[in-house]
Amino acid sequence: MVASIVSACSGAKEANNPGTAAEGESKGGENAKTEAPVNKTPVELVFYSTSGDFNTEGFMNMFGNKIKEKFPHVTPKFIEYGPDTRLDKLVTAGETIDIMYYSSGQTNFLLEYGFAYDISELIKKYGYDLSRMEPTTVEIQRMLANGGIYGLPVFNNTVTLFYNKDIFDKFGVGYPKDGMTWDDLYELTKQVARSDGTQAYQGFTLSLSHNMLINQLSIPYTDQNNKVTFNTDGFKRLFTLWTRFYQIPNNTVDEKTVSYGVQVNAFDKEKRIAMFLGLAALGPARFKDLFNWDVASYPELPEKPGIGPQPYPTYFYITKTSKHKDQAFEVIAYLTTDEFQRHLARNGLFPALKSRDAMQEFGAEFAYLKNKNINAFLPKQFAPPALPSEFQSIGASNLTAAFNAVLLNQKDINTALREAEEKANKDIEAAIAAKSAK
Repeated sequence: MVASIVSACSGAKEANNPGTAAEGESKGGENAKTEAPVNKTPVELVFYSTSGDFNTEGFMNMFGNKIKEKFPHVTPKFIEYGPDTRLDKLVTAGETIDIMYYSSGQTNFLLEYGFAYDISELIKKYGYDLSRMEPTTVEIQRMLANGGIYGLPVFNNTVTLFYNKDIFDKFGVGYPKDGMTWDDLYELTKQVARSDGTQAYQGFTLSLSHNMLINQLSIPYTDQNNKVTFNTDGFKRLFTLWTRFYQIPNNTVDEKTVSYGVQVNAFDKEKRIAMFLGLAALGPARFKDLFNWDVASYPELPEKPGIGPQPYPTYFYITKTSKHKDQAFEVIAYLTTDEFQRHLARNGLFPALKSRDAMQEFGAEFAYLKNKNINAFLPKQFAPPALPSEFQSIGASNLTAAFNAVLLNQKDINTALREAEEKANKDIEAAIAAKSAK
């Protein structure tokens, strides 16, 4: 797996008796009855994603085999992403795709190629209960589909604070605690950004792209008119909040070390960074047992106690071109049942349910996740989701360049954001013009 995976309360009792849905919602759950039987004729359902987070074996172990066990008439087929299976090539070749899965930050692929399909009627037809899901994951879909819903959230992700326990032990400093504020984290960074003989230790680093994408102020990259507004109080506050860490002695970066790739390698492989604020999925997917790590909850803003970052869910979408929409819906609905969500949790993926019961089994299949601070992976409460942007990648690349320019003392925050806004808007205009010319 890579970073792309690299989230009325439904407890265990409710899994067996879904109860009555709220007015205007559908009824559903593990044992929810459909209003019409699904066609049991043998069918092949083709799954695809450009995320590259699973090969065929991994997909079958996590999803396919369980689907076959539950639905013997369904044969899942997974198309691995690669140079010969880019989405544009599959479209040109007329390849049939029934179900696509993408994180909330990758939905542009679904929209760009015309695969989006509103499943609202299927939700109504089969009595599916959306109230069981983490509300913010549903809200993201409502915004994407202008009140409709394109896909069901199957697993979740967000950003959390990882730390190297050995570095804290070396300097006799107490570990990060849940509920810290950004100022608490800043003071803690000062204590572990230091040297031991010839070895220098950086105290803290963060993944700018992920922290900004799901920031706890819920600021979107672009507005409803596809305009970037970086030169505003919200972006300035986040830049000020984060760039100050890199002004702490021994926590500075240079042109060789400023990039995300170098920083994350320095954290887990070189073991010379004490704390890293990155995607929660990196723990079970990448860090594994590489070093002695644990997690603490996302730092809080004083005026937003208990509020973490936004969620970063992955959705399974039935495509507009699928000829087996009813069978496909039955399958993706199963992936959100309590039973299957517990399976995901046991195998290191974060459930997308409103209830956190499945998290009690998180990582049960992996020894290296035992004794971790499991409750800190997901915040007590997610920040409201920001408006998803079709031009997120353009905004992210320009904002990262601005952030790095500040870290390297090449520009001040106001100049960096103003220039990034100007360039991003020109890049978006060019992208819109190129799209119209096709």
